[in-house]
Amino acid sequence: MLVGVTTPRPQWRAMLTRHKLYKNSVVVLFDSQKHRYTYQNEVVPSVTTILSIINKPALVAWSANTAVASVAGAIEPGKSYDEIELQKIFEDAKKAHTRQKVDAGNIGTFIHEWIEKYIHNERPEMPVNPSLREAVEQFLDWKNTNKVEFILSEQVVFSKKYSYIGTLDFICTIDGKPYIGDTKTSNAIYPEYFLQTSAYRQAREEEFPNEKYCGQVIVRVGKSGDFETKTLNKKADHADNLSTFLHARELYLRMERLKASTYIA
Repeated sequence: MLVGVTTPRPQWRAMLTRHKLYKNSVVVLFDSQKHRYTYQNEVVPSVTTILSIINKPALVAWSANTAVASVAGAIEPGKSYDEIELQKIFEDAKKAHTRQKVDAGNIGTFIHEWIEKYIHNERPEMPVNPSLREAVEQFLDWKNTNKVEFILSEQVVFSKKYSYIGTLDFICTIDGKPYIGDTKTSNAIYPEYFLQTSAYRQAREEEFPNEKYCGQVIVRVGKSGDFETKTLNKKADHADNLSTFLHARELYLRMERLKASTYIA
């Protein structure tokens, strides 16, 4: 049996949120202003922070392509540009990836919040925007086709054994079998997502050892209406992914120690 209470979404005014875990014996504080978790006055790295140590070459290519597209769209063949005009074109190109990220982030946030509200049984209205509506409809079709039942959402999990924390998107059953789930609005399902969900699974099973999950599921609802899911249900894959995540954790912690060392200029 799955147990736990869905973590309430804090009000925007709140800066410090208390999360009671392990039958109230563990209290984790989240500072929304600094976006930082602490336990017993010690900062605890989040799963996503740890995984930020992994190189993501696709983001580098995307950033470069966005800058090139910005310049290409601003320059007209045969036209002369003075120093000020060129400077503006170059400055706009430097910021193009940030603007696009914000726009895409707003769309992704909407989809993510819609799904969260749906899991909370808040019955959100269907989006009017065609792309958003298509994405939501495909999500609902996946849910109904695979007999998905949502148990919990936005649940804080903390690994006492390995000292990391995170917030899993949802726990569900698929055809009656329990899964740890995560919702993504990225352009693809990347391998590190399964490291992330394996870390969540480890922490959840530490707190509730009677919960035994069949695997993890990634639900990607694209910003342009595309939709896909991938599941991991092999025990060996979960063990390997968890091991890889823990190696990333060691690398992250070592790099943080080196940054703090006095012999680093």
